[in-house]
Amino acid sequence: MGPERPRLRALGVVEEELLGRGWRGAFFGSFMVVLTELAYVFIDYQVFRGALLMPILRALHVLWALGVLGVLLARRHRLSPALIHASFAAVVLPFLPLFAAAEYSMTGSGLIWIPMTGHRLVMLAIGVLAPTGLWLGGGLIASFALEAVVLWYVLGLGSHPGVRSPWEPWGTLIYGGVALAMLAYRVRSHSIELKLREVRAEAEALERLARLFLAVRDATNTPLQTLELSIALLRRRNPETEPTTAAMERAVERLRSLAQRLGSVDPLLVWREGDESFDADAMLRHLEEDLARELERRRH
Repeated sequence: MGPERPRLRALGVVEEELLGRGWRGAFFGSFMVVLTELAYVFIDYQVFRGALLMPILRALHVLWALGVLGVLLARRHRLSPALIHASFAAVVLPFLPLFAAAEYSMTGSGLIWIPMTGHRLVMLAIGVLAPTGLWLGGGLIASFALEAVVLWYVLGLGSHPGVRSPWEPWGTLIYGGVALAMLAYRVRSHSIELKLREVRAEAEALERLARLFLAVRDATNTPLQTLELSIALLRRRNPETEPTTAAMERAVERLRSLAQRLGSVDPLLVWREGDESFDADAMLRHLEEDLARELERRRH
């Protein structure tokens, strides 16, 4: 059970780091959606010549993204993978009906445009910002790529006179592949980094435990020496107390054996400058302070 404690603490550190990164990705993504959609409220109003459908839909998306931001801020200290994934998906998925409505509206606008621009941008953003899990980011990227293909053929964009994009829908699919590759690279890099952090955190926890063992060993050396001298003196002056002194000697021997076993952790320590003057009492006080801070942090 003892060796598992440092490992469990290390895993807790890694999990907190993973949740923190996921929260930052979801928060920044939601914030960018708010800024982007606010800009498109005015852009769509100009493009569609005062028609209010698209600007209203964009404004509703802004309000929705602001709500997601509020939830993320309120739950910042009570995070869970489900909350982070749900928040990211909730702010991204409304783009699917928005893009479909925008492409449909453009077919009747009489304007010249390059279709699927929004799909490409969102897929790249997902590749950069999605929480590091292939199932969520990959599913969202696939959804936008599939919608782009469906819209291309259902709306007949290939033969539409206003479309100036002969490489579609293949260009959008290439963007989707690039976004998926970026996401896979991020997932792989984060996995390696988190494993390194886990190993490092575990090593630090083991080193702290080793220092505790050595502090206990050094703190017991002087009392044990005093007891040994006292037993020898008692045996010399009062031979009739031999049964008592023998029992005391066996107890001291067990303590001495325990102290030697505590010293077996010495190879786990990385000795630094100044450690040659090892103060067991100071070390124990330092460890007690660390423990008190850790308990205070967990209570909050």
